[in-house]
Amino acid sequence: MLTLGKIIIQIAEVIYKFVALNILWLIFFLVGLGIFGFMPSTVALFSIVRDWLRGDLDTSLFSRYLKYYKGEFVRSNILGVLFMILFYIIYVNFSFVSYYYDESIQIYIYIIIAGFGTILLMTFVNLFSVIAHFEYKIFQYIKVAAGLVFLKPINTLFQLIWLVAYFIIAINHPTIFVVIGVSVFAFVLMSINYSTFKKLGAV
Repeated sequence: MLTLGKIIIQIAEVIYKFVALNILWLIFFLVGLGIFGFMPSTVALFSIVRDWLRGDLDTSLFSRYLKYYKGEFVRSNILGVLFMILFYIIYVNFSFVSYYYDESIQIYIYIIIAGFGTILLMTFVNLFSVIAHFEYKIFQYIKVAAGLVFLKPINTLFQLIWLVAYFIIAINHPTIFVVIGVSVFAFVLMSINYSTFKKLGAV
């Protein structure tokens, strides 16, 4: 039977793990000079969360994080560049709607572009879970990440709501974001996708 003291200790340990993971994400993000550190650091974070969901809680956090970071540095940055190009294309198309289309149809064009942009965003969000869980070739990751968007639309909706809520919290409570924001954010997203992986027998 759990006593109040044990419950407090367990809660403290959970908080410590999330805070430590968030600090590691920030450190390795900076090690990669930001632009080259974001993708591998985030993939490493999702990989650690995936290990936690599988019940692997005992391995050294730093050494395991470093292993994932180094192992995914090149591949994750290649994928990051590909998505940066795709997001830029969406942005350019959105920016030039008013120059090339009649006002009567601009709203419809905006809706179409926003729809593609949302699909691309959720594919990018899923990408980290897919890289953390599977071993594929570069374009296969994109294919599977996009497939998750349409395979489980309810899950995608939950992820989108969480994404919006997360950014609202981050903007209004930046201190919380600095302490545990990224790790908690990844935990929720990875948990949703991990449940899908289990149902598909991919765990």
